[in-house]
Amino acid sequence: MENAFNFQDYTESELLQALDLKMAEQDLTATETAKTAAGEVLGRLRNRPNFGNIGEVENLLSKAKLNIQSRQSKLPLDQRRPEAPFEPQDFDPDFDRYSKASENLIELFADLVDCDEIVKKLSQWQQMARSMKSRGLDYRKIIPTNFIFKGPPGGQINYLTLLEADDC
Repeated sequence: MENAFNFQDYTESELLQALDLKMAEQDLTATETAKTAAGEVLGRLRNRPNFGNIGEVENLLSKAKLNIQSRQSKLPLDQRRPEAPFEPQDFDPDFDRYSKASENLIELFADLVDCDEIVKKLSQWQQMARSMKSRGLDYRKIIPTNFIFKGPPGGQINYLTLLEADDC
């Protein structure tokens, strides 16, 4: 390990450039919303330990190929198009998770007692993230994305400990 190479992670835009290049090499296309979904997936992957840079792009593209084939196979024969572009769901089957985030948050804490303040704070961060995202800003630098909830299971949560992404 003393002679190991340490490579810096590519930026999200560099990863998207790599994805565009790999798709062009294979005569593949994607809608703009699909590219946005791919960028969001790659952005989430970058937060994980042992992120694989261009390897992650190749893995994402391989999964998207399987997903588009599956999606096309469900269409009637006369509607199948081998040259069809990738759609958002090909890169991320749950690409519209943000549209259901508020309902999912409430549902997540529905069975827990006395979590109103936690739900309120998380809801504020959701709104802030949506606003920043719509302006093209990276909310992950401002809003914590990793949480530890402490308290008895299924009961009242005594307090919320927030950890910045780099601390986890």
